[in-house]
Amino acid sequence: MKSLLFADTVLVQSDSNLGKLQNSVNHEMTKVMDWLTANKLSLNISKTKCMLITNKHVSTESFVINVNRNRIERTVTSTHKYLGVIVDEKLTWKEHCKQMCSTISKYVGIMHKVKHYVNNHALRMLYHSLINSRAQYGITAWGKAASCHLQPISVVSNRVMRCLNTDELLTNKAAIYKMQKILQLKDIYNLEVSKFMYKYTTSQLRATFNNYFKLITDVHSYNTKQVKTRQ
Repeated sequence: MKSLLFADTVLVQSDSNLGKLQNSVNHEMTKVMDWLTANKLSLNISKTKCMLITNKHVSTESFVINVNRNRIERTVTSTHKYLGVIVDEKLTWKEHCKQMCSTISKYVGIMHKVKHYVNNHALRMLYHSLINSRAQYGITAWGKAASCHLQPISVVSNRVMRCLNTDELLTNKAAIYKMQKILQLKDIYNLEVSKFMYKYTTSQLRATFNNYFKLITDVHSYNTKQVKTRQ
């Protein structure tokens, strides 16, 4: 069983047994209420929601969280937006990718309209401020979604590259990205994950992430390709 507190507004707990998870969450919420009472604070029950994330086909109707005899409602839909990232009950990231695609498409239209009035440098600044910043945000979480969810984002991103492309003879997608010194979506994901893991291995992350990962050599001693890479 794991219990984590993020951004002092979200309590995350996990367990393979649904009954144990329910009891644990109710127990932790009791401690939260005790802390709030001791500090003369209150919890707005009407604004407090819970989401059960699982890929198992199990009945969750009996999963109930109570605080001082008040029931905390489950999210009405299967998704919930937290800190700008849409989380769904199956962690498919489908809805978040759809929103990303819609947002980028809107900005692509803006860039096509202004490209006749500004130079390429200004267009690239627009790209980084309007599109790339959103593509980077939270990508370590949703960047490994199914290709059917990520592909539409890549398609609209390629439309941006055509807008930035100043060489009409250059039609190769990868070459345009390289010329503009802009990373493709998959490369943004790899970069952000690499940065995260570097911070993890150098103990620059919050204590919440301590012992989140194990080295392959800590799991087994077989001389695999991954072990050789680490050496």
